[in-house]
Amino acid sequence: MLRAMFGEPSREARGALDETNHSIHQYLALLNSVPFAKRSSQDKRYIIWGNGFLRALDELEQSQYAASRYSEHINKTFIDDMDAEELANYNRHLYFYRNAIIRVFAILDKLGHFMNERFRLKTEEVKSRFSYFTVLRNMHQHHLYSELERKLYDLKMNYKNPVERLRNERNLEIHTINADLLDDLLQVAEVEQLHNERMKTENVSGHLKDLEAGCDMVFAAVHTAFDYIGKLSESTGRYHP
Repeated sequence: MLRAMFGEPSREARGALDETNHSIHQYLALLNSVPFAKRSSQDKRYIIWGNGFLRALDELEQSQYAASRYSEHINKTFIDDMDAEELANYNRHLYFYRNAIIRVFAILDKLGHFMNERFRLKTEEVKSRFSYFTVLRNMHQHHLYSELERKLYDLKMNYKNPVERLRNERNLEIHTINADLLDDLLQVAEVEQLHNERMKTENVSGHLKDLEAGCDMVFAAVHTAFDYIGKLSESTGRYHP
């Protein structure tokens, strides 16, 4: 969809995203193999959820791609050196970059809620408003689905630093800044202002690297979860607990 803005054809089906989509489609095929009239309300919910993941992952990849493409037209270090066209491209880059980082955590939280219901983890009894990372802690502390938890925990640790930076960016974007983070940002701003009064562009290349890592983690986490669920369903002959 967004590639049309650059006069390009739709994305070719390949890479981590398509491996993830394949694992979701396989699970949906198992659920859809049951005649509609015989499907439980729970199965119908999972089908809707699965299709929702397919759309959300596609939207994340498109936002990441658009952010990267617009960054190619940013050459100046200082905003006041930009002409109108470069400034417009810079603002478009920021729009899609910020859109993408919000989607990274939205999908992770969607995955957490899906696993919580699919495996009856009862994370809501630990914390009423919980995130994907709360679900992982609950699984670890109560030794729930340990094989899956270990794989997801390894992913979390492998991508810890870039994902933490993205989370801080996300918090800034949705105005949930904690006091420590705000103090750190003010200190950085004061130091930079002492050296230069002019407004620099954001660290575009660094942000894109972090965003790529965040997307890789999301694709891998969703793939891991659906691959596990699919294999579990096939081995037990049951599509839900």
